[in-house]
Amino acid sequence: MEIRIKRINSVPLTGNISGTVNTYVVIENGREFLLTRTCHTLGSSVGIAGKKGILYVDSDDNRVHHQVAAPSGACGLNTDDEIVEGLSPLAHRAVLMADQCSEQGEITIITKEK
Repeated sequence: MEIRIKRINSVPLTGNISGTVNTYVVIENGREFLLTRTCHTLGSSVGIAGKKGILYVDSDDNRVHHQVAAPSGACGLNTDDEIVEGLSPLAHRAVLMADQCSEQGEITIITKEK
């Protein structure tokens, strides 16, 4: 398996919170994903560019999920949760690592099948 990651954009946040939104192209097994890493003084998240919500790795099934939460009637909360087919937990972690290291070049991860 081969995973390629490259940061293609970095935009400062505007408004009351300082931070940045970095955009990464992730290519895994021929599928391309455009992911964003948002970091600010209150926290950080990884998401899919152009979509609301966050990405996380579910510990029960070890798969990447896309979750969107929105207020509902009667003070409730609606959540929509779906598996992101083709994006591995390793690729998700690699985006986090690339962002924390402020990596400017392309990162390639090659794993051997067992």
